[in-house]
Order: sequence, then C-alpha cells, then structure tokens
Amino acid sequence: MNHLFRRQRLELTVLVLLCLGLLCRPQAAAQGFADGARLCVGSLLPALFPFMVVCELLAGLPLPTALLRPLARLLGLQSKDAAAALLAAWLGGYAACARLTAQLRAAGRISARDAALLMLLGCCSGPGFVVGYIGNLLLGSTALGALLYGLQLAANLLAAGLCLPLLPKAETVRNRRAGSAQDKEASMPGAISAAASNCLNLCGCVIFFRVVASVLLAGTSLPEIVACVSAVCEITAGCAAFAALGGKAALYGICLAMSLLSFSVWGQLRLLLQGQVPIRALLVSRLLHAAIFPFLVRMLLWVLPQEQAAFTSLAPRVVPMCRLPPDAAMVAAVFLGVLLYKGYKNFYNTI
Repeated sequence: MNHLFRRQRLELTVLVLLCLGLLCRPQAAAQGFADGARLCVGSLLPALFPFMVVCELLAGLPLPTALLRPLARLLGLQSKDAAAALLAAWLGGYAACARLTAQLRAAGRISARDAALLMLLGCCSGPGFVVGYIGNLLLGSTALGALLYGLQLAANLLAAGLCLPLLPKAETVRNRRAGSAQDKEASMPGAISAAASNCLNLCGCVIFFRVVASVLLAGTSLPEIVACVSAVCEITAGCAAFAALGGKAALYGICLAMSLLSFSVWGQLRLLLQGQVPIRALLVSRLLHAAIFPFLVRMLLWVLPQEQAAFTSLAPRVVPMCRLPPDAAMVAAVFLGVLLYKGYKNFYNTI
C-alpha cells in the first residue's frame, strides 16, 4: 500500500512539473509539437505504414505448419500461433508484437510463458524503421540498416536465452475456439484500418514525448545532451539526434536507443498489452540487449565496405598520369608512327 501511494505521489509530481513546463515554455512546446508532427508525416509514417499493413495481412493468413512447427520448436514456443505472431512481429515491429501477443493471450490461444517469450523475441524495431529510416535516411546506407536490423534480432535471441529463468512456468493452452475474432480471414480494408489505428497511436506518443523533450531541452545547445534526452523520451527523434553527431557516436548511440527503446515505446507497449503480459522480464531483456547489440555491431561491422584514409607521399602539385581518350590516343599513335617512318627513311638514305 505504501509503495502504491509513493508511486502515485511521484506520478502526480511529474505531471505537475510537466504542466508548469508547458506553461512556462509555450514556444518550446509548440516547436516540439511541430517537430513531432513533421517527423511523423515526413519520415516515420512512410517507412512504417506499408509494413504494418503487410503485417496485418500476414497475421490473418493461415501459414503452413511445416514452417511454423520447426520455428516454434527451435525457439521454445509451445504454440504455432505464437510462431506465426513472431514472424509478423519481426516484420511489423514492437507495436505489432504487443498487439498480437495481447490478442492471442486474451483469446487463450497461447500460454503465459509463450506470451512472455514472444515479447522477448519479437519486441524490436521493424525493417521499415531500421532499414528505411535509420539506414537509408539517417545513416545514408541501406546495407548498414539491413545489418542493424539483423543484429538486433540476434541480440533479441541471445537476451531471451539469458532471461529464460524469469519466464512463467509452462502451462496447458485450452483449445482454440471456432469462430473467434482471431479466425476471421485477412482482408485489405481491415488490414489498412488496423494499421492506421496503430499508426495513430504511435504518432500520438511520438508527438507527446517530442513536446516533453523540447520543453526539457529549452535553452540547451549541447548536441550530446540533446541526443541523450531525445532518445530517452522518444526513439525516433533520439536516433535522428544521434545521427546528427556523426561518426561512432551516431552509430552506437542509435544502437543504444534501439535497445532501450524510450518512454514513448514503453507507453505504447503498456497501452497495447492491456495488462495481459507482465513486462518485468522484458525490462531485463532490454538491458541485456543494450550490452549485446552494440557488441555485435562492433564485431561484424567489417563485413560492410567502408572508406579508409590512405597515406600518400606525393607532393601537392604532382599531376598524376592518366589514360588518353580513345580518339586522342589514335591520333597520337598515327603521329608517332609517321615520325618513326620519316626517321627510318632519313637514316636509310644516309647509309
């Protein structure tokens, strides 16, 4: 009871401070709202919305048992439904993972252990965000974005393996009910509607925490502090702020932001899970992920082609030799041939 009272008092204090900040710095709040809306419309939605629609369609399709059963056994999942949801989560990201996990758990189609394990394995940033937004738009390399996406999944698997003792005990799952809401066929209008609803929730969290970060950072110009505070509040703005730093700070700062998620993402997860799955094991998993993911990136970054500075001993005004164009080379060859012929004739006549 005392713990609950202290928690409520802390939340009330934070809300009061936030309201004071919004009243004292209205221009910063307005700028944060504009930045968040611009970020959603210009970068986030184009990268995420198509993948969310595809994820909704994939979640409603009956995938082959020959694919799901080996995947479930390999990852320690009891249900084929959990394996199908995991594939959809890897494509749609953490929002799809939380929503599908809550739906399957509420319908009784997966056990509490499978639900917790599914969150550990599938809670990640989708390929649209990592490859399209981070890799292509922020870092300027689609290959680097693909590498980050694959390595974050590998870090998910390793962190989940270390967190297995924290999972609930295995239990028997009751039979799937015929005609339930989960059995409806996938349709394009339904997929678009669900994806639009998820994107609306996501954009709401992004804009709110972008406003909070803008109020907190009012009057601060240090780029490192701006990047850290932005990443704590909202992952998208945090990745953009780290990318602006350049160099290793950009790459590994983005890795930490992807691992620890942000207050915005944790708020979305709690909203979508609706109390169906406890998140204690997920918290521990993300802390382990923050240590594993940058290490994997550091170890495997060499597979990508990179530019390296080369030492040269040439003087600044040395003009390097180069090949002539084909037409100029032909004229020069004819000219040299004529000179050699004339020289040969002159030499031959003197003898």
